[in-house]
Formats: sequence, C-alpha cells, structure tokens
Amino acid sequence: MEKVLNRLNIVLIVLVGGLVLYQWAAESRADAEIVRLRLDVRKADERYAVQKEALARANEDLGDFKSVVAGLKAKSDDADAQIRKQRASLFTLEKASGESARETEGLRRSLSAFKEALAGRDADIRTLLEQRKRLVDTASDTAKRANATVTLYNDLAARYEGLVAKYNDLAKRYQASTAAANGSGSQTKPQDNPGTSGAGT
Repeated sequence: MEKVLNRLNIVLIVLVGGLVLYQWAAESRADAEIVRLRLDVRKADERYAVQKEALARANEDLGDFKSVVAGLKAKSDDADAQIRKQRASLFTLEKASGESARETEGLRRSLSAFKEALAGRDADIRTLLEQRKRLVDTASDTAKRANATVTLYNDLAARYEGLVAKYNDLAKRYQASTAAANGSGSQTKPQDNPGTSGAGT
C-alpha cells in the first residue's frame, strides 16, 4: 500500500511540475506580449504627439492665413474705393475735354499704373488662395493621421486589457491547481502513518 501511495505521490508531483512548467511558459509568453504591446502603445503615443503638434502648427498657420486674408480684403476694399474715385475722376475728365495734352498723358500713366497694381493684387490674391488650399489640405491630412493614430491606440489598449484578463485567469487557475495539489497532499499524509505503524508491528 505504501508503494502505491508513493507512486501516486510521484505521479502527482510530476503532474504539478508539468502544470508549473506550462504555467511558467504561458506567463513568459504573456509577459513578452505585454512588453511588446506596451512598446507599441508608447510608439503610438509618440506618433500621436507628433501629429497633434503638426495639427496645432497647421491651425496656427491657418490663423495667420486668415489674418492675411483679412488684411488683403481691407486692401481690396481700399482699392475698390480708389477705383470708384478713379472712375469719377475719369468721368469728370471726359467731360472736361478741353484740358491740355500733358494732363491727359499724366492721367493715362496713372491709369496704367493703377491697372498694374490691380493685376499685382489679383496675382497676390491667387497666390494666397493657393496657399490657403495647401494649408487646408495639410490640416485635413494631419487630422486623418491623428484619427488613425487614436484608432490604433484604442485597439492596442483593448488588446492589452485582453491579455491582462487572460493573465489574471491563468494566475487564478494556477492558484486553484496549487491549492488542490496542497489539499490532496495533506489528505495522503494520514494514510501514510497507519501504513508505517502497521509495518512496524
């Protein structure tokens, strides 16, 4: 009977040892996966910070652009007022056909310079509109990248929580198996004593 119990104890010890080795291997894999996920989360945080800073800069540039456009609008309003004044002057000059040729030539030069100024203003407005479009496109692309980064971060966080739950479940199973093994070991000890005393008698 004692040999049977000893063999049973050996089998139980081997099973517990195998369970411990399996648990250790599972915990090692889980720890490695957690470390990798933490690194991925850290990299995602860094990318998200970079994208956020780029978006903030783009917003600042957009604000500067808005102020420039407002200034150009004010200049355009002034130019329109000047245009109205020039038209009034031209109307008056058309009525006053008796003016000298020198004054007429001067007015023609002024009109040519004014047209050049209008052409320069239009070119500036087109350039600013193109810059505004590029800034808006950059801000949109940056926002898309930031959203993708947030989505990746949330996915990694969910996977991390799943691994933590699996790790906790494995730990509970290990504790339960250890408690069961200890309980079975304590139950076999009272049977060893009667067998030993019977052998002595």
